Amino acid sequence: MALSILIINPNSTSSMTDGLKPLVHSLGFSNTKYAYFTAPTGPESINTEDDACESLNHCLPSLKPLLEKHDAFLIACYSEHPLVHELKTYTHAPVTGIFEASVTASLQLIPRHTTFGIVSTGKVWEKTLTDAVHNLLGTSTTSSRFAGVETT
Repeated sequence: MALSILIINPNSTSSMTDGLKPLVHSLGFSNTKYAYFTAPTGPESINTEDDACESLNHCLPSLKPLLEKHDAFLIACYSEHPLVHELKTYTHAPVTGIFEASVTASLQLIPRHTTFGIVSTGKVWEKTLTDAVHNLLGTSTTSSRFAGVETT
């Protein structure tokens, strides 16, 4: 039986979701079935923490009935999106976001005494993503593994 993963775009721009489909398909995991979800309403793009919180309210009512139909959930938003934590309160299935996945993968892949960093767009993301990394790592303001966030 194929594993079913619901890939969740928490903004309301369906073209962003459609852009994910060929990328995910190209991974070639034949025993995995992917389904896609786009927020039915709400922010067209998530540019701030307030946008992320607003999108949670637009997504959650539509997502709850889908939780029993999938084996895992991936939030496709590079932020500490509140859907990651909120969905975990409604399901025992794995839930992660692309932000959390990238940080944990970096920590597993880089040598022990080296650091990783994040490159993003928009000055607003420097503090937001820095705080998010510290929240994820359980550190207060510094980490010997995290070099920081730079924006273009």
